[in-house]
Amino acid sequence: MLRRTEKEIYITDRIAYLRLQKTGSSHVLRALKMTCPGRQGEMHGRLPESILHSDRIIAASVRNPWDWYVSIWAYGCDGEGVLYNKLTGSRKLLGHGYRSSLLTGVSNFLYELMRSRRPWREVYTDSSSPVLFRRWLSALLDPERSRDLGESYCRSPLSRFAGFYTYRYCWLFHRSVEHLYNGSVQNQETLLETDRRLNIIQHMLRTEKLTDGILELLESAGISIDSRLRNEIIVMNRTNPSTRKRDFSFYYDSATSDLVGNRDALIVTKYGYRPPEIKAL
Repeated sequence: MLRRTEKEIYITDRIAYLRLQKTGSSHVLRALKMTCPGRQGEMHGRLPESILHSDRIIAASVRNPWDWYVSIWAYGCDGEGVLYNKLTGSRKLLGHGYRSSLLTGVSNFLYELMRSRRPWREVYTDSSSPVLFRRWLSALLDPERSRDLGESYCRSPLSRFAGFYTYRYCWLFHRSVEHLYNGSVQNQETLLETDRRLNIIQHMLRTEKLTDGILELLESAGISIDSRLRNEIIVMNRTNPSTRKRDFSFYYDSATSDLVGNRDALIVTKYGYRPPEIKAL
C-alpha cells in the first residue's frame, strides 16, 4: 500500500482531487483551498462509489516522467520525501504487512534488517551531480532492487517492466488495484489497455502548465472566481520545490533516458511527453 502522503484526496462539492507526489499536487491543493471549501481525506482503498458516481469532477496532475524522477531524487537530496525516508531511514519493526500475512511480514522485516542503506544514502549527497542521479535511477528502476522501495511494488509484475512512477500512477488513478498484483498485466501493451478501462481521472492537469490547468478545472466544475483570486493563483509561488538548479535534461545520458522511456511508456505515450535532448560530450 502507498504511504499516507501518497493517499491524500481533497473533496469538495464539485471536485475530487487525487494527489500524486511531485506533480504539483501541493500547489493545486493550495489553490483549491483558496477557491472551494472541502475536506482532506485518505485513500485507504478506492474512491467510494458515492464519489465515483457523483457529479464531482475527478482530477489529478501528471508530470513528464524524465522530470519527475529528477524532482523526486533532488527532493531526497534535500532530506525530504516518503521515498527518501524509505530508502535511507532507520529500520522499523512495524509496517511490513504482518496483518495480511505473518509470513510476508516477517520476510519483509528480515529483508529490512539485512539490506544496506549506504548505497542509497551515497546517491542522495549532491543534487547537482548527474553521475549520482544516474546511479540512483538505475538502482531505482532495477527489478532486483524493487523490494527496497516498499509500497508493495515488488509484489507487482509491473516492477519487472514498468517504472516506479507508473506504478504509483496506476495505484492511485485506477478504479481497482487487483490487476497490479494478480498477473493479468504482464507488459506495456496490456497495461495501456487496462489503463483505458480503469483510469478514473476525468481532468488531468499538467505540471508544466499548472496554473492554466487549475483555472480550467475550476471553470469545468462551474466554480466562479473573482479577479483577485484569479491573480492570486497566477502569481502563487510553487510549493515544496527541490533545491536543484539545473533543467532535468542536464542529468540524463542516452542509457538513462531510454530506461525511463521504456519503463514509463504508459505515461509517455498517453500524454505525449518527449525525452530530454542529450548533449554530446
